[in-house]
Amino acid sequence: MKKRLLIFLAVPLASSLVFLGASCGGGDGAGGSASTGTSSGGAGAGGNGDGGGVITTGGQSEVVSIEITPANPTIEVLNGAVPASLPFVAKGTTAAGEQVDVVGTWSYDRYDVGVINSATGSFSATGLLGGAGTVTFKALNNVTGTTTATVKLHLTDDPELIDPAIKGSFGTATDADPALALVYPYDKTVFPRGLSGPTLQWNGGGALDIYYVHATSPTFEFEGWRTVPPKSRYDFPTVPVDVWRKLTDSTTGDITLSIQRWDGATAYLPKSQTWKIASANLTGTIYFWEVNNGNVVRLKPGDSAPENFLTKPPGVTCVACHSVSKDGSKIVASFHGGYSPWGTFDAATGESLYSTDLSSGFQAISPNGSHVLWRHWNSGSFGTAGALTLSTFDNSASLAELNPGGGAPSHPAWSTDGAKIAFSVRTDGNGLDFTQSTLWVTDVDLVNPAFSSTAMIVANDAQRPTVTFPTFSPDSKWIAFERATQARSRGALSQIWMTNTDGSVQFPLDATNGVGAITGDAQLNASYEPTFMPVAAGGYFWLVVVSERIYGNILEDTNVNSRRKQLWVTAIDANPVAGQDPSHPAFWLPGQETTNQNMRGEWSLSPCKDIGEGCTAGFECCDGFCHDDGSGNFVCSDEPGRCSQTGEACETAADCCKEGATCVGGFCADDVPE
Repeated sequence: MKKRLLIFLAVPLASSLVFLGASCGGGDGAGGSASTGTSSGGAGAGGNGDGGGVITTGGQSEVVSIEITPANPTIEVLNGAVPASLPFVAKGTTAAGEQVDVVGTWSYDRYDVGVINSATGSFSATGLLGGAGTVTFKALNNVTGTTTATVKLHLTDDPELIDPAIKGSFGTATDADPALALVYPYDKTVFPRGLSGPTLQWNGGGALDIYYVHATSPTFEFEGWRTVPPKSRYDFPTVPVDVWRKLTDSTTGDITLSIQRWDGATAYLPKSQTWKIASANLTGTIYFWEVNNGNVVRLKPGDSAPENFLTKPPGVTCVACHSVSKDGSKIVASFHGGYSPWGTFDAATGESLYSTDLSSGFQAISPNGSHVLWRHWNSGSFGTAGALTLSTFDNSASLAELNPGGGAPSHPAWSTDGAKIAFSVRTDGNGLDFTQSTLWVTDVDLVNPAFSSTAMIVANDAQRPTVTFPTFSPDSKWIAFERATQARSRGALSQIWMTNTDGSVQFPLDATNGVGAITGDAQLNASYEPTFMPVAAGGYFWLVVVSERIYGNILEDTNVNSRRKQLWVTAIDANPVAGQDPSHPAFWLPGQETTNQNMRGEWSLSPCKDIGEGCTAGFECCDGFCHDDGSGNFVCSDEPGRCSQTGEACETAADCCKEGATCVGGFCADDVPE
C-alpha cells in the first residue's frame, strides 16, 4: 500500500568525496628509515624517492598535527574563466615540535565546486558554482589537517559598454542619493532556490541615468551597468548564463544587493538590501483561482506560467472555492456560485471524479484525498443546526457531522498529519459574507468516523471580528489564519496571524504582513487566505498568501475596489518562539499573470511518483524514498537505506542521516539556519 508521508527538504549540493591514491612506496631516495627514526638521508624502505614523505615511528616522535598552506584561500572564477590550479602543501609537526614532510591523500568535500588531485594536492575550481568546502589531508598514520577552500563566481554584465570613467566613479562616490528609492524586493527577504529572479524595481531616477547593480556574498558576485529609465525595473540577465540561478545555487545565507545611480554628473552612494538564500527549492504545486476567468489553475514554483488543467463536469462554467489534498492526489471544489454544489477531481489528470448538486460552498479534503468535509453554506439558526458533513470523496452520504453549536462552522482545513481539523464558527451573515467568527480545532477519526475534543482556540475582537481561513504548518503544530474586518477579501482590512493548536500562543506575522517594508494602514492590512506548503524546505515553512498590496512599480493601484489580488510567498522559521515574529518579508510568486485577479492559493505536493520513476528527493515518491539505482540515476524506491537522507521518509529525527535534522510531517528536514 502506498504510504506517501508529508514533508521535504532539498538535498544539499555538497557531499563527501574521498580521493584514493598517493600510497607510500619503497625506493632508494632520501626518504630515511622508519626503523632508525631518522628524518632525512639513507635508503629506507619508507621513502618515496623524492626526499619528502617520512612518517617517523622510531626514536623520533611521530607527526601529531598537519598544517596546510595556503590556509583558507578564495579562488575567483570571472565570467566562466577558471584560473590555474592552486597547489596545496601539507607539513607535519612532530611531538617534539619539528616540522617534517608528510605523505598522504588529499580530498575536497564539494565536488560541485572544485576538485583536488588526491596525490599532489593540486586544486581546481569547476566553474559551475561558487561555494565553500573543506580540503583535508590525511597522513599515513591517520593524522589529518584541514583548511577551507572557497570558490567565488564573479559575473559581469555591461551590454552598453559604459564609459570606464563612469564605472570608476561609483567606487569613489561620497554623496547620498537624494532621489533613488528601492520599492521591490523588500530588505531581509528570504528567497528559495529554483525560481526565476525577482525584478528589481526602484523609483526616483531620470531617463538617461546609468545604474550599477551589485550583488555579493562570500561565494558569489555580480556587477551590472545599464541605463534603466523610469519606471526603473531590472531583471538579472539570463544569457549567456542565468545569473539569478547561479546566485542562488552558489549562495547559502546572506547576500547584499546594492544599486547606485549616476545622473550624468554625479555618482551617488548605493542603496542596499540584504537578502537570505535558503538552501532548498520550493516544492509541490500551488492551485489558485483566476477570478476573472472562473478557473482553478495550477503553478509549479519555477514554471513561467500557470496551467489550465481541470475538465469541468457538463454544465459547469465556474470552478472555485477549492481544497487540494496535501499529497497532491485529489481536489474538491465548488461549482457555479450561488448555492455552490461540490465535486472532486483527479489532480494528476484534471478529470472529474465525482460531482453533486448539493449546496456546499467551501470544503476541505483530507491529506490523502479519501474524505471531504462539506456543507459550509449550512447556517441553520446559528444555534445547534449549523454543521459540516463528513463523507468520502466519491459519495455524499454522511459519515459524521461536525456541529460545535453556537454558530455555523466555516472554512475548514485539515492538518498535515490528518488528525485534526481547524475551522471558524460564524455567528452572522452567510457562507460568503460574514463579519463575526472565531477559530476552533477538533480531532477527527476516519476509521470510526467521529469528531472529538472540539474547542475554540482564538477569540475575535472588535477591531478584527472575523477570524477564519486557517492552515496547518507541515508539522501540524501551528495554524496560520486571517484576522479581518470581514470574510470577503475585497475591501477587508486583514492580517495573517499564527497560533499553536491550543491557542495558548498567538502572534501576528508582521514581516509577512509588510511591517517595516511597506507603508499605509490599507497596505499593511491587505493579506488574506494563507496556505502552508505541506513540507519544510531549507529550514523554513513556506506560506503562500493572497495580497492586494502594491507590487513595486508594476502594480501600483491602491483603490480597494480595483487593486489586484496576487499570490505572495513568505518564509516562516520552522521553530517559532513565543514573542518573536518567525516570518520574513514576502516575495511576489513568479509565473503569475499580473492582469488577473488571483486568490485562494492551495499548496500541495505534486502527484507522487511510483517505484522506478526518476526523482530528486523522497517526498516526490509515493513510498517516500529516492535512491541511486547504481548508475547515477535517482529513482523512487520503497526501501529505506541505513538512514533517511534529507527529504526521505522518517518517523523520528533518529531516522535521519544528517546531524541536526528533524522529522517534519514524515520527512527528514534540515534544521533552521542560523
